[in-house]
Amino acid sequence: MSSGTGASPPGVGRAEFALRVGDAGIAVQADLPEGLVKPAVLLPVLQNLSNFMTDLAVLQAGRQGHALSCREGCGACCRQAVPITPVEARVLVEWLETQPEDRRAVLRERFRKTAERLEEAGIAQEIRAAAGKGGRETTHALGLRYFALGMPCPFLEEERCTIHEIRPLRCREYLVVSPAERCAHPETKEIVGVKPPVMLSRILARWDENGGPQAEEIILLTMLDEWVAKHPASGAHAHRTSPELLQEFLRAFARDEERSG
Repeated sequence: MSSGTGASPPGVGRAEFALRVGDAGIAVQADLPEGLVKPAVLLPVLQNLSNFMTDLAVLQAGRQGHALSCREGCGACCRQAVPITPVEARVLVEWLETQPEDRRAVLRERFRKTAERLEEAGIAQEIRAAAGKGGRETTHALGLRYFALGMPCPFLEEERCTIHEIRPLRCREYLVVSPAERCAHPETKEIVGVKPPVMLSRILARWDENGGPQAEEIILLTMLDEWVAKHPASGAHAHRTSPELLQEFLRAFARDEERSG
């Protein structure tokens, strides 16, 4: 990352890099803070890259004669158990605190009711027990039970995402080419999805909120309040710079892209 001169304000550096995925390429420029930072500063970059991954997945699906079914106003997927990373969890918590008091109260009440419903259904306990050791079949079965409760994401209103610009990476990575109405019945196994070439959410999940390495940690979006209670904002100091985090991300991206290829 080059030092911020000219176009970049003091204390900010310009990051410039290029990525190739298959036969497609993208050039990225971003202004990032200098000094020690937390990985949340990279989140806008990852969100833009995730949009690029979506474009590639749609292009590949089109070559195979498929069209993306996902449309604004189709919120079936917003009733799924959405996993988010620690970095995204902290960003969402901080975003909530910036909202007007009445709006914050509405959202907090939705989170509370959803958490209460998960406890009543016994799913919350099973999610905790399966954390870090649940196999694919266990996770899938829990996901179906969660979906059967019919609980919308707290940020869903009139079948539209109210945090679309900052929605989690996993929300961006969920893409289907089967008829939209099938998404309301995942138990039938008739949903045909397409995966982005690289799952950026998996890379981000390898960092804790301060940028330290960790085994992939996944937090259920609707159990955000529980995560916050266990991980209060400690004021822990960042210990890496933007270039260091970016270089680690690019190495992980290259490894995942090679495996997916």
